[in-house]
Amino acid sequence: MEKILTGRMITTSLIIMFILTSSLSSFVGSKILVCQNKRAVRSNVEKDIVVKYRNNIPIIHIKANSPYEYGLKRGQFLMRYYRKPILKLYTLYRNFLNIFHTEAEKHVEILEDLYPSFLERLKGLSNSTGIPLIDLISFDLMFPSFLMGKEACTATAVSARVTKNNQSFISWNVDLLYIYKIVVSRYFRSPPVIICNISGTYKYAEFGFLPFLFGFALINEKGLAYAGTQVTVNDSGEGLTSLELNHLAMETCANVDEVEYLYRNMERQSGVKKLNNVFGMTCNMNTLWVDSNNDVLLIEYTHNYFASKRADMIAETNHHQVLDPNLSGAPKNDSYLGSTYLRLERAYELLNRYNGSIDIDFYKNVFTTDHKGGFIEDKPDLGDICRHTLNTPNFPWDFFKYMYGTACVVIIHPANFSAYYCPGHPCWMPFALLDFREEFR
Repeated sequence: MEKILTGRMITTSLIIMFILTSSLSSFVGSKILVCQNKRAVRSNVEKDIVVKYRNNIPIIHIKANSPYEYGLKRGQFLMRYYRKPILKLYTLYRNFLNIFHTEAEKHVEILEDLYPSFLERLKGLSNSTGIPLIDLISFDLMFPSFLMGKEACTATAVSARVTKNNQSFISWNVDLLYIYKIVVSRYFRSPPVIICNISGTYKYAEFGFLPFLFGFALINEKGLAYAGTQVTVNDSGEGLTSLELNHLAMETCANVDEVEYLYRNMERQSGVKKLNNVFGMTCNMNTLWVDSNNDVLLIEYTHNYFASKRADMIAETNHHQVLDPNLSGAPKNDSYLGSTYLRLERAYELLNRYNGSIDIDFYKNVFTTDHKGGFIEDKPDLGDICRHTLNTPNFPWDFFKYMYGTACVVIIHPANFSAYYCPGHPCWMPFALLDFREEFR
C-alpha cells in the first residue's frame, strides 16, 4: 500500500507541474509556429522539412533516408520551434525519468531485437535535442499511459458495405485526463500532424503531441487507418509497447492481413504493473484497423493471448469482446462505476440503427456527439460516447477519479486520405478537414 500511495503522490505532483508548464508551452509553441507562416504557404524549416497549414493546423512533412536521419531532423524541427518548452519540461521531468532507467535499459535490448529502426530514430532524436537516449526511452515506456485514464476512448470502424456512399470510415473519440486537454485539444491552437517519410517504409500521418516527442500513426500511404482504446489487463510480459506496435504496423503493413500477422507474431508488452505504466492499467490497447480493400479488423491482445475479429461494423471501448477476460484480466461487466460496457452497447445500437446510411455527417453530428445513453439519459456524463465529467454520479466528490473526458475526435476517411479533426468536445466544437492526398502522392 505504501508503494501504491507513493506512486500516486508522484503522479499527482507531476500532474500539477505538468498543468503549470504544458499549458504555457502548448500555447507559446503553437503561437510561434503559426506566426512563422500566417498565410499558410510552404516554408523550408530545415532541408527536407516542409511546413504547411490546413484549417490553421500545421502539417509537418519530414523526409529522411534512414530512421536515424528522421530522428535527427525531427529533433532539429522541435528544437527550432519548441526549444524553451522542451528544455523546461525536460528539466522538470528529468529526475522523474531517472526512476525508469533500469527498465529503459532492458527495453533497449528489446528494441535492438524487435524494432531496431525505432531505436535508431530515438538515437537521432537524442542527438538533435540533447536529451539522453535513456530518458527518451523512459518517456517512450510511459506513453500513452501518462495521458489516458484506464477507461479511455471509444472507437469504431465500418466498411463500405454498410455506408451510404460505399466508403469506409474509422472514428476515434480520444478520452484523456482533463489536464492534458490544453496540450492535445489546443483550444488556442490545434496540435500538428507529422508526415513521417523514411526511405524504405510506407509514409504515414502521425498525430503529434508537441512539444512532446511521440504520437500515434493514424493513416499510411496505402490507405491503412488506425484507432485505439485503452484496456486494463493482468496478463503480463515484456515486448513492444502499444505505441511501437502502432508505428511498426504503419511503416510496414499495407492491409489488415499484414497487421494481423504482425500483432499475432510479435512479442507484445502488457500488464506490467510498474509505476511507468500506471501499475499496468494503461500499458496496452485494443486496436481497430481499416484498409483500402474496405476490410475491417479488431485486435485484442495481451503478452500471452491474442484474438481478432473481422466484420463490416465494429465498435471498441475498454474491455475485451473477443478475448476471454478470464485469461486477459480485462474488466468484466460488474457493479463498479465504469462506462466501457455502456458505451459499447450504445455504439453498436447507433451503428445498427444507421446501417446502410452511415456517412461523415452521421459521425460528425450523431455518433461522436452522442449523449442519449450513459449514466443519465439525455445529459452529458462519463457514460456517453462524447464524455463529460458533469452529471456523472459521485462527481465532484470523487474528483480525481472522474477528471477526464473526450479531449478530441478524429474521423478518418481512408479512401480520400483525409481526416476530420475536432479539437475538443464534438458537441461544442466544429470539425476541420485535413486532406493528406498531396503528402501521400
